Amino acid sequence: MLRKKLLTIACAAGILACGACFLPPLPQRKAPLPPTLASIHLIAIDVEDGTSRTLFDPRIMSNATASKFNQLWTDFPVRAEAFNQTAPRDAVLKITVLRKTASCNPEGSNKQLCSFELIVSFTLIAGDGKMLQSAPQKSSGFRVVYKRDSLPENLDENPFRQAASYSLAMTAGEVLFYSESQ
Repeated sequence: MLRKKLLTIACAAGILACGACFLPPLPQRKAPLPPTLASIHLIAIDVEDGTSRTLFDPRIMSNATASKFNQLWTDFPVRAEAFNQTAPRDAVLKITVLRKTASCNPEGSNKQLCSFELIVSFTLIAGDGKMLQSAPQKSSGFRVVYKRDSLPENLDENPFRQAASYSLAMTAGEVLFYSESQ
């Protein structure tokens, strides 16, 4: 009798375990959009260096930032593309770099760790020209390891561009999806 009960319990546990393993996953809830983004599906990202010393190509940085934005913010239905004057879009996210700072420290032999801080403004403008959202000054920081003795002359180099576009896309998503500034 005890054997039958144990066998029944083992079979029931097996059936439950197998059934649970083969069930489709439960649907994941998408994060709700702020009201200002309710009708926005496609934004064009336009990154501009507003400092006196322009060190990166705005077109390349806009493209890289839009790509990172799409990779990072998949929980939201808003997609991004690089700004293009002739392309249709629901809104334009203007990202202007107001200030740049960098500091570097030696990191082992023939390497240095450089910390960058970009002070940027974000302005989301609807297709009809109406301003939807604004963040006049946000800090966006990141670090890059260089294998040289000094900073490169052109900060459009790949390690900088990858880290900067990631940082800008992350900050842009935080401003768009979680900020209450209008």
